[in-house]
Amino acid sequence: MNIWTERLEKAHLPILERWIGREEGALTPNDLPKNSDELPQWFECCTSDPGRNDFLILAYETPVGLAGLQNVSGQERTAELYLLLCEVNYNLLRTATYAALPMLDRAFRDCGSDRVIIRLREQHAWIVEVLERMGFFCVREGNGLIMLAVEREEFLQRKYLF
Repeated sequence: MNIWTERLEKAHLPILERWIGREEGALTPNDLPKNSDELPQWFECCTSDPGRNDFLILAYETPVGLAGLQNVSGQERTAELYLLLCEVNYNLLRTATYAALPMLDRAFRDCGSDRVIIRLREQHAWIVEVLERMGFFCVREGNGLIMLAVEREEFLQRKYLF
């Protein structure tokens, strides 16, 4: 597999600056700032927030986007997955799938979550079928978003199908 994730670091800020304002590959809503002046503050907030885990996605050693967990709640045992693929010259379906898998592992194993949700933008409904194979099910649709969820046991039973 030539797609992996690595923890977001300050050295990645120049890469993130290139991606500011790119919406084409934003599979989910995200909070990447729209202005490069706000990027250092955004990074500091990400790294200091215990409810976040942000990662750079690499394909063939090339940074192609961001994936992460936000709104991680130990009390509710939930997390929200986000995916932002900024270099759209790569196979988006394969890249999104292989970026989501380690994020789900982190949510269920490292963060102790029992449920992970993802809010997809409707224009990216092409990935729903793959997410369903991972164990996700549709919770609701509306406002331009499709909300899916997956439970820990369901994911762990299916993850080796990929």
